[in-house]
Amino acid sequence: MAELALIGNFLLALALGALIGLEREYARYRKHTHDFAGIRTFPLIALFGALSAFFGEILNPWILVIGILLMGTLIIISYFVLSRKKYHGATSEVAGFLTFFLGILAYFGEIQLAVLLTVIITIILYSRTMLHQFAHHLKKEEMRSTLVFAVITFVILPFLPNKGYGPYELFNPFQIWLRVVLISGISFVGYFLMKWLGEKGIEFTGLLGGLASSTAVTLSFAERSKQQQHLYKALALGVILANGVMFGRVLLEVLLVNKQLFVHLLLPMLILASVTALFSYYVWKRAKHVSEKIELKSPFALKPALKFAGIFAVALAFLTLANVYLSAKGVYLVSFVSGLADADAMALSLSQLAGTSISFDTAKDGIILGVLANTATKGGIAYFLGEQKFRRMIIGFFALLLALGGALIFIF
Repeated sequence: MAELALIGNFLLALALGALIGLEREYARYRKHTHDFAGIRTFPLIALFGALSAFFGEILNPWILVIGILLMGTLIIISYFVLSRKKYHGATSEVAGFLTFFLGILAYFGEIQLAVLLTVIITIILYSRTMLHQFAHHLKKEEMRSTLVFAVITFVILPFLPNKGYGPYELFNPFQIWLRVVLISGISFVGYFLMKWLGEKGIEFTGLLGGLASSTAVTLSFAERSKQQQHLYKALALGVILANGVMFGRVLLEVLLVNKQLFVHLLLPMLILASVTALFSYYVWKRAKHVSEKIELKSPFALKPALKFAGIFAVALAFLTLANVYLSAKGVYLVSFVSGLADADAMALSLSQLAGTSISFDTAKDGIILGVLANTATKGGIAYFLGEQKFRRMIIGFFALLLALGGALIFIF
């Protein structure tokens, strides 16, 4: 059995190397790379790594060290030889060195890690042209925002204390900042999906924009509805879709923080999302197909992140105190008021408290109330800033959502 497992590990190393080699061979065929290695060489590199680990374990650990040095030397020599042919870049060489270590992981039975890394490496190699185009179109503001996001995620967050401070331990710096990272990450995904896939189509922009900020989409489309009145159906549909995405975004946030609360919240939120999807399809069939696009700014900057941290901390503190002194009714009141400003902060606050300070049912109803309050806020924006037909369509549907959401609170 041990010999079969060993043979299986060697075969896995060959297979992982073959996958990377297949991509490199395809890239060479498409004239996107050079002749460092291909479909035959990469499996041999992975096998070399596995054999180095094998002999290093049964004979002498220095054999593995020598194998690493030999592989590194081979790659360096190959790079300088090919650079004389006016080739600039070391992607395949680096991929070859990594493939050697994948062979080592396969030998030691780290199958899941080896497979995961192989898939990631292959995707990165295959996405060469797309990644280059994406980087070339990156704006200065977007690059700066990305760096700031990296700082708040990988520099600030790890050093914050993970314990409560103040009466009732209301403020936990790590937990508060973790939610900032979570929301910022979701916003980044939505924003860069829009950049990657394009902004063609108001409806598509509304759908993707809802991942970044459904309120921002509502503000932008409401202002545009007065300038382009003939597009009021498409613009209204974009707002409705963005608001519908909010239901899914809140569900995702709850799932990441509190899986038990997610189970309680899943059905009512799916009903709201389904009704939105059906109405959106109805409007889409009657709206003109247009190619207008919206220009959204980068979703992350330090000032909005600090603002969100403040909203989350205050909402969490008020929800905790409301539960202590006012029981469930106080939680509902604070949830509604918090939701008017930010549904994400409200949902994350309740997710953190559910099952400990408050019951799952109270948290579920509070989140629904907060989401409905945020929907009402966007309805108010559409009413005061939008064109008459635009706001009439949105107000009518949002009124239906508010009534349905209220009924779901009593039903579930």
